[in-house]
This record gives sequence, structure tokens and C-alpha cells, in this order.
Amino acid sequence: MSLTASQRGTGLIPMSEPPLYICPTDKGDGAKDYITLLSPEITSSVGLVAEAIVGTLLKPLKEGVHRITPDAFAHNSAFVDFMHEVITSEAPKQPDAQAEARRLGEGWIYIIDERAGPRGVAVGAEDLIGAFKVAGGQILPESYAPNRGHRILSERGFFKLEPGLLKLLLQALVACSSRSVAAVR
Repeated sequence: MSLTASQRGTGLIPMSEPPLYICPTDKGDGAKDYITLLSPEITSSVGLVAEAIVGTLLKPLKEGVHRITPDAFAHNSAFVDFMHEVITSEAPKQPDAQAEARRLGEGWIYIIDERAGPRGVAVGAEDLIGAFKVAGGQILPESYAPNRGHRILSERGFFKLEPGLLKLLLQALVACSSRSVAAVR
């Protein structure tokens, strides 16, 4: 589905990977367009908690414009912190990460934003999500160091986690949102 400035309803951001949605709100302090990984079906049933808001559009999309650029977007620190929590707890359990730790033996494993391109290509700070120390062929989860220079949205688009971590992030966001709804009831 293509969105234009005149379509203020929630919708999918075209050509985005992972799928991202625009969620418009108006809480009395003016209309805001939030970007989220959660589908409209989920947000309409459990709401939109701060951790699920990837960021905010700083200005409405112009008529016919479908691409969100870094100058029109502000990331949400609550989402970034939540994403790093999920990476801290889940990345060391991923079979590929464990295999790389065994192969490496000692050193660091880097969590690279997949929008950076194929492996082996030089990666800039904006695409380095974080790193884990490896000792004795094992990932040390408590050693995770998030890269605060990572950009959720760069000129190459929105962040891309590897599919296993993305699935776990989505599950954690839904669980967080559901807990928030249950706490209010």
C-alpha cells in the first residue's frame, strides 16, 4: 500500500524491510505520526507502548512522497534501548553467533545492521549495532556494548536485523505491549 500525506490512517511504509507502519495519533498536543514495527491489527488491540515506537516523523510526508529520510525522522530512545535489551538477551543464543564464537575463540563478535550489505564489506559506525566479547569460544552476554553511533534510519533506509533477531524483537514488543494492557485493566 502506498501512503501519501493525505492518507492519515495507519498504513504500511512502502518498500520497507522490516515492515514498518505509520501510526498517526492526536492527543491534544497536535497530530504526530509514529513509526512502529507493530501492525495496525496489533496496535488496535493492545495499543502502542513507548518501546514499540521506532521513531516519529518530524514533518508530514509530502503528497506522492513515500520515502522517509533521516532529516524527517527522530528515533525513539525507548525503542533503541529495548532493541539493545533484546539483542543482549537473545543474540548469544543464536546458532550462527555461537558458531562464530567457536570459530573465533577470542575477540569480539559484531552485530551488523543488514542494510550495510554483504558480509566482508567495510561497515561504517552507523551500521554497527553493537558487539559481544568472546572468550574460550563462548559469547559473554554481559559484555554486550551497544554502539550509540548506530542509526535507526540512514540514507540507505531503516535498520535491518537478521531474521532470527527481528522475529524475537517483534515477539518481545508484542509481549511488552500486552503486559502494558494487562497492567491497565
